Amino acid sequence: MSKLKTIGAVGAAISLLAAVSGCRNTENAEDVTIASGPINPVIDNCNTTGPVLSSASISSETANSGLPCTVGFGDITEFNLANLQIAFDFNSWLTFVALNKKSGDSIEWQGWQDLGSLMLADGAAPPPFGEAVPAPEICTGGAKGAPVLQMISKTPITPTASISGEPLNTGPLIDQNGKYARYQILVNEPMYNYIVANDLYSRAGQAAFSDEIEFPAGKMEPDGKGVLGAIVLKVSWKVMGEGDDPAAFQSVTGYVYTPASQGEPATCVTEQLGLVGMHIVHKTDAEPQWLWGSFEHVANVPDTPTSDGHFNFYNPSCSDCDVNTQPPQPWSPSVEPFPGDFRSQIMRTTTYPKEALDSAGRWNSQFQAALGNSVLANYKLVTTQWPTDAKSKTDPSGAPFPLFAANSTMETYVQATRSGNGWINTPQATSSCMACHNNATTTDGKESDFSFVLEKAQ
Repeated sequence: MSKLKTIGAVGAAISLLAAVSGCRNTENAEDVTIASGPINPVIDNCNTTGPVLSSASISSETANSGLPCTVGFGDITEFNLANLQIAFDFNSWLTFVALNKKSGDSIEWQGWQDLGSLMLADGAAPPPFGEAVPAPEICTGGAKGAPVLQMISKTPITPTASISGEPLNTGPLIDQNGKYARYQILVNEPMYNYIVANDLYSRAGQAAFSDEIEFPAGKMEPDGKGVLGAIVLKVSWKVMGEGDDPAAFQSVTGYVYTPASQGEPATCVTEQLGLVGMHIVHKTDAEPQWLWGSFEHVANVPDTPTSDGHFNFYNPSCSDCDVNTQPPQPWSPSVEPFPGDFRSQIMRTTTYPKEALDSAGRWNSQFQAALGNSVLANYKLVTTQWPTDAKSKTDPSGAPFPLFAANSTMETYVQATRSGNGWINTPQATSSCMACHNNATTTDGKESDFSFVLEKAQ
């Protein structure tokens, strides 16, 4: 059997999982062209590498072998939960390494379109792909094209937003220096092309669009050619400060911008930023609910209470700090350090099935070793969530596995918590990436193919 099997092609071999074959047709999304060419252009360098189960370790060459267009299954012949998780996690690591390669001071994905340069005021057309709107005039001293960070949550909220009744229970995250974590949402070129070609960057364009919203999907062929499909990145950053070693982080220099609010003037400071979290969300031909790989810096938080170690969002010396509790309002990121000496005390509380734990542990140790002195060895995969039944007639989210997933920097306050044989305070629509995004719509309530990006149109 081909080493490039997709889960759709081998679904019949999985006795415990429903087949995922027959996914939604994405030809329409690929065939549409824009002024610069196809929405989802063919590329000739899809990474076709899959996991080799018999190998004791992977090489640096394998770890750096490039960006996959979709999942390769290597030498897997027995398709059960454990082996499938191994394949999806391997794919997530390959993708993370490929996207985070640096050229000079620039990271590969920094040229993608930031949400703030895509969904513009009054529904204006966005600039060409990779071109940001100018930084606010108050921002000076940074390099041309430096990112402008103003989100204080992965869910765009204003500093004065009330959390009363907020289903996502969102809120800012404060590091051990009293500074707000900052966030970005970015899309790759095929997703940008689809949005622009269909005028989905504005409320008026969305209202006029009568077709089903269907972002292009990644596919690959045995010869290495294929199409990449839509990818969304959700990224969390930490401002480098006292006690931080910038060399231990994937880092950039950017603007930290805060609009005027609550009587505080607007501020914009040039800062060195360290990557602390990344969701990689990739739509592929056999996973129409998308793949959801989540990475964190290894020093973010502990898994259990500890009295030693240095963490970005946990103080081992504070035995009576409230754990996983939102900062008190008001949230005024112009005022730092956070008043009252508040620092977030975050721990990881989501537990995962053995198949997911074993797979993440396996690839974390192998990729970290293969990456050697690369700063990327300081990151770890939390998990990859994927659909076990993409064609389910009863579960449009595709029966995700693992059931819950949480990044401590992004789902900080909605981490699934297990008590005995049950889950507590865990609404699935907030603690499962796929279940949550199954609710995504446009500004006029139309289903938006598992992406909340379109609801930000103005």
